[in-house]
Amino acid sequence: MKPLVVLTRSHRVESIHSGAICISDYHNQLQSRIGNEQKKIYLRSSAKPFQAVALAASGSLEKFGISLEELSVICSSHSGEDFHRQAVYSILQKIGLTEEDLDCGICNPYNPEMLTRITCKQEKPSQLFNCCSGKHAGMLALCRFYGYPTKGYVEKTHPVQQLILNTIASLLNIPSEEIVTGQDGCGVPNFMISLQQAAYLYALLAAGEKGHSQYGFVLSKIANAMLAYPRMINGDSEFCTELINYSGRKVIGKVGGEGVYCLAIPEKGLGAAVKIADGNERAVYPVALHILRQLGLTDREMEDRLVLWAFPPIKDHRGNIIGYTLPVFDVLQGTNEAIKIGDNFVFKGECLWKH
Repeated sequence: MKPLVVLTRSHRVESIHSGAICISDYHNQLQSRIGNEQKKIYLRSSAKPFQAVALAASGSLEKFGISLEELSVICSSHSGEDFHRQAVYSILQKIGLTEEDLDCGICNPYNPEMLTRITCKQEKPSQLFNCCSGKHAGMLALCRFYGYPTKGYVEKTHPVQQLILNTIASLLNIPSEEIVTGQDGCGVPNFMISLQQAAYLYALLAAGEKGHSQYGFVLSKIANAMLAYPRMINGDSEFCTELINYSGRKVIGKVGGEGVYCLAIPEKGLGAAVKIADGNERAVYPVALHILRQLGLTDREMEDRLVLWAFPPIKDHRGNIIGYTLPVFDVLQGTNEAIKIGDNFVFKGECLWKH
């Protein structure tokens, strides 16, 4: 994989994050790449909008009265704030189930204020705090709609997981047997596909009804839910939420695990997929924002608001900036800097630092 991001210290390269980028249109035509676009990656949580397609296409939303706001949390990697948990609880109530029926596991919320609150009160987190609880509630809703057993719904062989797999294969126009699956952190199957296929899925999400002949309307509904309720997708002060807000709802971004990030750009009908080779999340956001900047999708206000995500500072213990986290690629040209640890490096182009 190619160098995408460097960390500098006193203008010298201290660390390098390599990876690959692919941009596709909704006809599955490659628009740009850095690295091998056929490299296989697990989608991880970037799969969530597409895991929701079978649900949204089934009639479940209408039957159970699941709102667009609740559809947004079904697509989320939420931070466990009150409004996230309330939305998941509401879905479970509407389908006649309880938190006990979830099988995503218990974990702490990653919203720092919420974590501090439950720690100070010596409360135990519940499954509702799990960042994947919305996705799981959606899967249970699909079980209830079709009359599938809710027990064991996380298993690869369960009919709800087979339906989700087949739907994603249909979106990609490939046999489901071509999709390698592995177990995600929340217990359900996840999907290993090529970087270009990941970008294509997000281009379909961007295109909505113009894109996929069978599922275009459903993808449009999912995209509209994510854009209308960005707090649900991630959380207050979290990148995916701030990206939707500060882009003027022109971009959908969805983080995955282990250095995966995907973008849907409705006005251009494009999707982008990023994989950082070492899985380090600190490199993901500078890459995502640099892609958008080079595609002409940022403005001064957006850049100012997201600068700490775009160019995270390296500070000493006195608060002085001593280095930067900087992109080293040109997505339009499909090139990257030939750079080594120890090289002298100054960011080429306008620097946005105001902090």
